Amino acid sequence: MPADRTLRNSITDVPGVEVAHVTVAENDVQTGVTVILPCPPSVRHRKFSLGAYAAGGALAWTGVEVAEDFGTFASPIVLCNATSVGAAYDALITRGHKRDPELPVDDGWPPVVVGIDDGYLNDLRRRRVKHDDVIAACDAARGEAPACGSVGVGRGLVALGYKGGVGDASAAARIGADAFVVGVLLVANGGAPRGTSSVRAVSPGFVAIVATDAPLFPAELRWLGEAALRGIDAAVTIGGEEGRLALAFSVANAIDGSLTAPPERLYEARRLGDDGLGPLFDAAARAARAALGKALGEATAVTGRKGRTVEKAPAEIVASLAFVGR
Repeated sequence: MPADRTLRNSITDVPGVEVAHVTVAENDVQTGVTVILPCPPSVRHRKFSLGAYAAGGALAWTGVEVAEDFGTFASPIVLCNATSVGAAYDALITRGHKRDPELPVDDGWPPVVVGIDDGYLNDLRRRRVKHDDVIAACDAARGEAPACGSVGVGRGLVALGYKGGVGDASAAARIGADAFVVGVLLVANGGAPRGTSSVRAVSPGFVAIVATDAPLFPAELRWLGEAALRGIDAAVTIGGEEGRLALAFSVANAIDGSLTAPPERLYEARRLGDDGLGPLFDAAARAARAALGKALGEATAVTGRKGRTVEKAPAEIVASLAFVGR
């Protein structure tokens, strides 16, 4: 990242990352889908390093274990409600086949989908998010700062006893003469303000998608994802059974065209020294806290399933959460 670059406090500050939401607000159905692309669709046959950190339960996902085995992925990351995971997975398979009929591991595989339970405000039995909604979100993704709050997958979420949602933020980390950026898109569902225990989410869970332009390998990316969630832990009481998942990827050291390259081809990669990891972990924690503040601060009250209404968090609650990304 250029040292003089001005950040927009968004995960899309990481070069190439694109985001889009599709929101569904229909009486008892209050849900949506959020998509994160690690690079623009015009880029083909590129793999990125990925690390995952998970704790607790109440979350469902596909493709994560396969990506961990490979150490890389080449798929959009789709965030949706728990009963739409299958439809989202199928949509990513369709998208991958359209890009390349062979569905290679460097252009659409493995399909990474994370399901969040939004059943307090959304009638999950309706399974309203469909195949075409996921495709539409992938097609709509842009490198601009996305909307936050009660949009996309955040539409039906409840966090800290108030209206939850989705938020994103970024923070810079200077390591020697180099400057890097860490961006976080956070799904806030569950938890409670420090000193309280009120949770209205049915099966609560926090999900952090962490992107960076720092040259990190899978094990280091796992630590980066964990650092983002630790930043949330410092502000929110989270029960032992609440799900927490962080998926962290780096746009540096991308691998291009590996399936068509000769077998003897070598790929050059940079790696940070261990002493350089601390500033990145701090940036991840700060960005996650700022994203949490945006998720609640930009949310709007929503009335959904069974006539339930969840109000926006008071300003003092939001103020206690947020750090300003930089």
